[in-house]
Amino acid sequence: MRAIVKRRPGPGAELATVEEPVLGSGDVLLEVVANGICGTDLHILDWNPWAAARVRPPRIIGHEMAGRVLAVAEGVLSPRVGELVGVESHVVCGVCPQCLRGDFHVCQQTRILGVDIDGVFAERAVVPARNCRPAPAHLDPAVVAFQEPMGNAVHAASQGELADRVVLVTGCGPIGLAAVGIARAEGASRVVAVDRVAPRLEIAERMGADVVVDTSRSTDLLSTLRQACGGEVGAVLEMSGHPSLIRAAIDVVAPGGWISLLGLGDSTTTLDLSSEVVMRGVTLYGVTGRRQFQTWDKTSEYLSSGRVDVRPIITDRVSIADFKRAAELARTGAVGKVVLYPPEGTWP
Repeated sequence: MRAIVKRRPGPGAELATVEEPVLGSGDVLLEVVANGICGTDLHILDWNPWAAARVRPPRIIGHEMAGRVLAVAEGVLSPRVGELVGVESHVVCGVCPQCLRGDFHVCQQTRILGVDIDGVFAERAVVPARNCRPAPAHLDPAVVAFQEPMGNAVHAASQGELADRVVLVTGCGPIGLAAVGIARAEGASRVVAVDRVAPRLEIAERMGADVVVDTSRSTDLLSTLRQACGGEVGAVLEMSGHPSLIRAAIDVVAPGGWISLLGLGDSTTTLDLSSEVVMRGVTLYGVTGRRQFQTWDKTSEYLSSGRVDVRPIITDRVSIADFKRAAELARTGAVGKVVLYPPEGTWP
């Protein structure tokens, strides 16, 4: 079959012929219907320091997908052959203390599809049945694939109350844009979205932001944010990882407010915990992955009910045969989510 493969250390990846995946105990075989490109995929393509330290080529990359079940291993009762499923990308051990208490999202032995084990930018993929979540039949496969990154936003937004609060979302990549929609669905009194890329801020408005802040045009970020928020900020969903935005989040959140920290930055942020957090009663949440599978259930409810419509976020649909162009689109940052589809007819 054909797949996008990282053959060797260094920048790039290629469309190549690889062995068919083997169905193991507890597994399902999926026909890939749609994939999403993520920032992690771009890090692997660029071969940044994180990728060089973590990924061991050769590796089929990619971890966001919607797939049709082609076969299941003996004893697998769900999903069933023919079903469309979304896939949780974190494969957990089930036996570490975190897994035994149900905190699978922080499993000590987590293996990530497309990073630690072969991923899903391929014609077919084998994944554990446990990681497959049957999707509502009426959902667009692109939306089904988007459940994986959207789950990060759902997890971050579930740490505290959003209703009747001013909610600040810092960073409007696809996950931040989903967070805007979630805050609006949960009844925030005001949703303020922050980014430096104008097209993303336009999408944020379509997702329900009351006010958008373009940091590329601001000379006094803190003053601009306070004016945009128009009152005390009760919750911050920090999706950028950028030190200046994390600092601003700490400065504008009201005493007793809370901040979800999901974004991963390239440099450190220094806080005075005593005066800025403890004495103000601010709660910080470090958020990783998705709770398995409470987050998936909540994500599915948002989408299937129509409470959150993520279609404005899905801006580009590209054949996987044109993978390099799709990656360049995603790398510009001037788009929402780029979705890959199998080529018409047979793969080249």
